[in-house]
Amino acid sequence: MFYKKTLQIKKGIEKEFEFDMFATNQNLETDQTQLKIGAPRKAFNFISADGTLKNGYGFKKLAMPESESNIENETVISIRGNEVKNIWKHKCYDNGLDKNKYYLFYFNDEGNACFDNLFASRPLTTFKPTGYIDTPFVSYYRKGLQDAMLLSGDVKDDDNNTVKKVMVMTENHTYTNENAPKIMSCCCHYGKLFAITANARGTLIYSEENDVLEWSNEKTKDLDFSDPRGDLNKIISFNDYLYLFRDFGITRISEYGKDDLFEICHIYQADSYINPNTIAETGDKVYFLEGGRIKVFNGSSIKDVELDGLSILQENDNRFAYGECFDGKYYLACRGSFDDDNLVGCEGEQGGFKNNLLIVYDTLSKHIDIMRGVDIKKLLALTNKFKSKLVACFNGKHKGKIGELVKNGKVFDENLDAVWESGKTDFGFNGKLKRIKSFLIKSEGDCLVTFKSERGEKTFAVKGKEVVQNIRANILGNQFIVKIESQQCDMVYISNFVLKVSCG
Repeated sequence: MFYKKTLQIKKGIEKEFEFDMFATNQNLETDQTQLKIGAPRKAFNFISADGTLKNGYGFKKLAMPESESNIENETVISIRGNEVKNIWKHKCYDNGLDKNKYYLFYFNDEGNACFDNLFASRPLTTFKPTGYIDTPFVSYYRKGLQDAMLLSGDVKDDDNNTVKKVMVMTENHTYTNENAPKIMSCCCHYGKLFAITANARGTLIYSEENDVLEWSNEKTKDLDFSDPRGDLNKIISFNDYLYLFRDFGITRISEYGKDDLFEICHIYQADSYINPNTIAETGDKVYFLEGGRIKVFNGSSIKDVELDGLSILQENDNRFAYGECFDGKYYLACRGSFDDDNLVGCEGEQGGFKNNLLIVYDTLSKHIDIMRGVDIKKLLALTNKFKSKLVACFNGKHKGKIGELVKNGKVFDENLDAVWESGKTDFGFNGKLKRIKSFLIKSEGDCLVTFKSERGEKTFAVKGKEVVQNIRANILGNQFIVKIESQQCDMVYISNFVLKVSCG
């Protein structure tokens, strides 16, 4: 009798992998072969907090309403001069109209202090010459019962000598004193004015005379801080205390009674330099950049913001970084490095750049989005009860502009390349040859999908549609890197990304 022999055919394994981790923060620090399947190694110029890839952050020319009664009708604010050196906001109370007025205040390359009423007709920017050689320190101030701006910096006298000048600007008057010290930071706290001056950075000056223009040695007192925490850089009034942010630490000051009795507590000594321009308050927290790490301070203790993706700040020159809090997020304009040879936006400019990133950190969800390719000089939360925006001025070719943050992936109509890239994965089949047979994707705008393995790479140009597309791939390899790119068309909305992989 003959027995029929059945031939055993080994069937290959086929599996689908959902790449549904778009909301996960990028991670350039961990070995890319150790990342979870579908987790990003790098991601920039996309907004991904909800698990899809959308148009990234961008900037357009700042526009504001010309009336408080019609806040939807906006006109672009014209800029005087060729360069915006710095920007501030100013609020002053108009006794005649019995209401607050809101201004954008900026200093330009012509040495003018310029200001625009944000909710009124503004055919021309109002300006006042200052004579300052470079950008002055500016602080919000009270001159008697009037809201004012305090400006402090260097000017040239009639003999071409450099001297210090303090100006106090109210809505209708300008007051000047060329004998007052050059003030770097100041604030009022329980009836006293405290200030850090340029010539005595280890000393805090204070006085019950709140008019800086009247200050003299007889009217001021000082507290000396000679310890390893270094110079004083910024002073803030926070949670009923004064806090001195110094080169390498934070000192808390509290006052008892009226006899100038102070309790001084050195509550933190930093390992690296604290950048004073990155200090920003929101609610009961203060955020700042120390070395290459973002820190959060609650008035008594300091913690690291422990997030994947922030390693891009390490070993970069962040002298020009700037931080601001707005609408529950900490925005940090800074300089960072990606592990690639790409030149995005300002990175390709002939004159170089100071900052190339805007990191947007959601303080509640702990998610970050990264805007790459913009050289921001300063950020400003332009807040008021009618219409609030986050605005910025810039270095480089956009130095003559003031922009407002938008979500269109463009910097003044110039597209920024957006990239989402996975780690290197073998899809759980170690050492075996795999084939990416096809992929599903829903992309409402055009995008590129690239698969790269040790056997080469292949890029697919995906046309934007409102339905899920099934695209044949047929890519062989052992380990793969998956990349999605967008040139930021008018609509970017990428989701439902699924790979069909076979092995054996």
